[in-house]
Amino acid sequence: MRKFIIVFLLKKLNFMRMDLSVIGFAQTLPRRIAASATRYEVGEPLHSIGDRTTGVTDVNTYVLAAIDTPVIAALGGNATQAQFGGIAISNCLPFSTGTVVAHTAKASCPVPQLGRVRGKGETAASVDTDSEILGLIGDTSLFDYNATGASDGGELYTIKVAATQNTWGLEIVDGNASKGTLDVVVHALAYRNEVQA
Repeated sequence: MRKFIIVFLLKKLNFMRMDLSVIGFAQTLPRRIAASATRYEVGEPLHSIGDRTTGVTDVNTYVLAAIDTPVIAALGGNATQAQFGGIAISNCLPFSTGTVVAHTAKASCPVPQLGRVRGKGETAASVDTDSEILGLIGDTSLFDYNATGASDGGELYTIKVAATQNTWGLEIVDGNASKGTLDVVVHALAYRNEVQA
């Protein structure tokens, strides 16, 4: 019983650190993680960097998104763009530290243009009033990656508030000024990293 309580508390603490969470309509999908991949936490985005030039992917695993993501590739394909794989809802294996072993992660994948992902705004001062949030609704966005921005020195994912590209795969649809959070929906093309002409 004591072991169960300790595991429960550890999982509860891990969920409290979530940078991003999926709200509403979503599907949980398996995502294969290769051995020795970068460790991820619950609430962090996963993506795949495969090339489907001939229709067959050259990479069939997912990794922690260590860039601002998702970006929709231009028609004609761009192998440097990543295929959004959802928000991790299971822990990396092994759970604590050590070399990551090959395993299947669970990721919550929001239904395109319907399911929401919620996270803190990249710049708190840009989302602390309702009028500021109103001005952001409809803008394109990305999950902003900060390699050492979390309070524990690890990765931090927030939602970009300053749109500069129409190829960004998220759209801001709502927010909460008192909590400094934004809600975004994922564009369907973000689930593909390239499309050949």
